[in-house]
Amino acid sequence: MSEKQVIENIALFDMDGTLCNYDKAMRKDYNRIKSPSDPEYDLLNKKNILPYLKERIRLVRRVPGWWKNLEKYNLGFDILNLAKELGFTINILTKCPQSAVNSWTEKVEWIRENLSEYDVNITISDDKGIVYGKVLVDDFPEYIERWLQNRPRGLVVMPANIQNKYFKHKNVIRYNGSNLEEVKTALIKSKDRDIKKKS
Repeated sequence: MSEKQVIENIALFDMDGTLCNYDKAMRKDYNRIKSPSDPEYDLLNKKNILPYLKERIRLVRRVPGWWKNLEKYNLGFDILNLAKELGFTINILTKCPQSAVNSWTEKVEWIRENLSEYDVNITISDDKGIVYGKVLVDDFPEYIERWLQNRPRGLVVMPANIQNKYFKHKNVIRYNGSNLEEVKTALIKSKDRDIKKKS
């Protein structure tokens, strides 16, 4: 495989909710400090969250070590291992909240600790839509839609969670742990697409 083909065969991997079990950690820590009358974490409307509840989430995320100690998320690692096996170049693509400056350092520390064997590149960007890749693995519909605006032939693999349960798009495969063969078929097709076209 040529260097050009290697560069083109990039799979972008989100961190929170994809490779890191963000929701499990946030659920535990948010529910620990919420008042009895506040909604459970899983019932929060992430787009229209009340300001005082949003501030509680920000408080949790500012705790030193919070990002660095997130558990691995198995669904994301299923896809990561498959993409690596198929010869994709892996690029971690993440956003860092401005309200949690510690996340910038701790996310890189998490990557170095948990992904050293994968030989990954790291991109931190406020706009995931401008970053090139053949494949995006991300759980958040808003970032997915933005990326697909610039990658109309791109493939998205979405690790399943409660928030993306009803999201549908012709370029998106929602991975729930039982359809890895479907994901593999789509990844192979995506990887071979331009190479076959140019031959």
